[in-house]
Amino acid sequence: MNFLIPLHPKLVHFPIALFMTALVFEILGRVFKKNLLSEASFLIYCFAAVLTPVIVYSGLLEQTRIHLNHPILTQHKNFAFLTMWIALISLPILWGLRKISDKTFRNFYFLLVSVLTLTVTMAGYYGGKMVYEYSVGVGS
Repeated sequence: MNFLIPLHPKLVHFPIALFMTALVFEILGRVFKKNLLSEASFLIYCFAAVLTPVIVYSGLLEQTRIHLNHPILTQHKNFAFLTMWIALISLPILWGLRKISDKTFRNFYFLLVSVLTLTVTMAGYYGGKMVYEYSVGVGS
C-alpha cells in the first residue's frame, strides 16, 4: 500500500481535468448546438463534484503526514475548499433547476462550471507553486 503514499499528488489532477473538460464540452455543446455534448458536460461535472471531497481530504491527510505549514498552503486550501463546497452545494440546486426550467438550468450551470474551472485552476496554481518553487512535499 506504500505505492499510494503520498496519495494527494496522484489524485489531484482529476478534478482539475474534469472541471475543465466539463467546461469545454459545455462550450462546444452551445456552439454546435449539440445537446449530447452538454449532457456529457453535466455528467463529467457531477463526477468531478463528487470526487472533489476525496481529493481535498487526501490533501489534508498529506498536510498532516508531512507536518506542512507553508504560507502558500492557505491560498491552496482556500481555493480547494471553495471548489469543493461550491461543487457540492450546486448539485441539488442544479437538480432542482433542471426539473423547473432547462434554460435557467443551462445558464446557471454554465456560470457554475466556469467559476469552478477558475477556482480549481487557482487551487492547482498554488499547489504547483508550493511544489515547484518551494519543493514542498518533494522527497518526503
